[in-house]
Amino acid sequence: MIDLDLFESLLKCKTVEELHTNATAIASQMGFEHFLYGVQVNTSLTRPYRFILSCYPDAWRKHYDEEGYASIDPTVAHCVRTTIPVIWKNDVFKGRKEARIRSEAKDSGLVSGASFSVHGGRGEAAMLSLATSRESREAHDDIVGMMGKAQLLTCYLHEAVQRVVLSQGPLPLKRISLTERERECLLWAAEGKTGWEIGNIVSISERTVTFHLQNAAHKMGVVNRQQAISRALSMGLIAPCSIT
Repeated sequence: MIDLDLFESLLKCKTVEELHTNATAIASQMGFEHFLYGVQVNTSLTRPYRFILSCYPDAWRKHYDEEGYASIDPTVAHCVRTTIPVIWKNDVFKGRKEARIRSEAKDSGLVSGASFSVHGGRGEAAMLSLATSRESREAHDDIVGMMGKAQLLTCYLHEAVQRVVLSQGPLPLKRISLTERERECLLWAAEGKTGWEIGNIVSISERTVTFHLQNAAHKMGVVNRQQAISRALSMGLIAPCSIT
């Protein structure tokens, strides 16, 4: 039976320190000695914001970052593509470089585990990895049995991080909402159309096009047309083929 109070305690946290303490305690109750939560917010196409909450061994974190393992880690690639959890099995870590990550992680005490993802509605993507130093069939079975709880932990922790961290800077607590006309003008602007050309396409004046583009930019906290296009794309507010 799942005790929701256990996960809802995360929503009462007010600081990053409280989040770390609670998440560590919950992961431990679920049988995992280590966890790492990471989220990326595409506030910029070239400089996305990243936040990490972790109780992984410091030496492993430093080594992982120095070697640039995030770019070849198959669990990261998996969680970027899908919301289906992935258990750390040898056939996931195919290839020499991937197998090296797996071997070195084991040497650091991250022997068995699983990774879970959340793709938020405001352009953010998050991943939670839970790990244990145990390696056995029993450990694998325990992980499989905890998949439901682990997915809940991922969702609750992501919500808590939104409230404590992301809403204070990179991700506004209030969802940005563009009007249909604002999205339409941004999409045509992304195609390189001028204000005059956009006006002819959507049957409004050039001045009205400028009005809609400025409104969209203001909502997203940017100052010009190019920034508005980049921010709207990175946050998922506009997407290809979203106009007819």
